[in-house]
Amino acid sequence: MRRLSLEEAGVFHGHLGPYLTLGYLAGELAVSQLDPQSEFDLTVRVELPLRRPETCFLDGVQCSSRCTLGKLSIEVAESPSGKGIFATFMNVKSGERLEVAVREEVLAKLRSMEGSLSEAVDWVLSQPVDSLFRVRRSRGPSLG
Repeated sequence: MRRLSLEEAGVFHGHLGPYLTLGYLAGELAVSQLDPQSEFDLTVRVELPLRRPETCFLDGVQCSSRCTLGKLSIEVAESPSGKGIFATFMNVKSGERLEVAVREEVLAKLRSMEGSLSEAVDWVLSQPVDSLFRVRRSRGPSLG
């Protein structure tokens, strides 16, 4: 099943920025690891500061994972500490979960960058996935 490209996600969102890109990469990672067979097999709970630019992460997740607000397959909550970005994806058929946390040093780097959005996006895309995210896979009861 087709999903939006990163460039198309930028069109959906209004611009291509680093938080959108991080969300897109997190959703892409979840799809590759959890292997949903339909657009209804994956859900996600995202905890993050409820302010821009951090919330741009949500649009990236929607575009790459096909977890959407309209299908009620994405749940959004304020991160407990008011900082940090955490996403827990679940394949509802298999019960497999993937916890993805944006590394604090990545968020600090983005906060310190004073260049253009495209420079920040280029920096994110130049990083290996394991330097952007802490990832943990687990299994729980399936919901399907």
